Amino acid sequence: MQPKFAESWILVGERTFTPDDEGDVIGGISLSDEDDTIWVRITQLNDPGPWPWSYGILGWKTTQGYELGSIKAYSETVGEVAKLTVGLRPVVRTGELVFRPRSYNLAWIKNGNPWTLRFEAKVGSSSSGGDLPEFGYRATLGVLTDLAGSVINYAITDGVARVLLPLP
Repeated sequence: MQPKFAESWILVGERTFTPDDEGDVIGGISLSDEDDTIWVRITQLNDPGPWPWSYGILGWKTTQGYELGSIKAYSETVGEVAKLTVGLRPVVRTGELVFRPRSYNLAWIKNGNPWTLRFEAKVGSSSSGGDLPEFGYRATLGVLTDLAGSVINYAITDGVARVLLPLP
């Protein structure tokens, strides 16, 4: 299935994490009624080369909590894309993108290595959601076989599928 999302990346915000700034809200993101996924491109704006940072925890927070979950999110100087989704449409459609550097990164930040990141996003649908066919309108049952390769029969009666197991 091809994901459906906006054509271009939208800048959510840029943030420099310093010893006094441990992270939190990057910016607001709203979803339409059909959206169930946020793709976030995180680009490290520090000079390329060996750097001490690893990852942070990324999430989209609404009044109902982290409805699309939270994940480990890495950054690269060329950008790295993270995907926030749980396969369900959130109840609340507006929220805030949140990023918190993990404690390992905070030690490097406190030692004089500020971490500057750009956050861009696309929103859309990555699941079939309500697009599933009604039962009986197209093949909704796969092929059923056992480990020996023999076919297991099934019957549909009054909209209910029953597996007809072979007798020993």
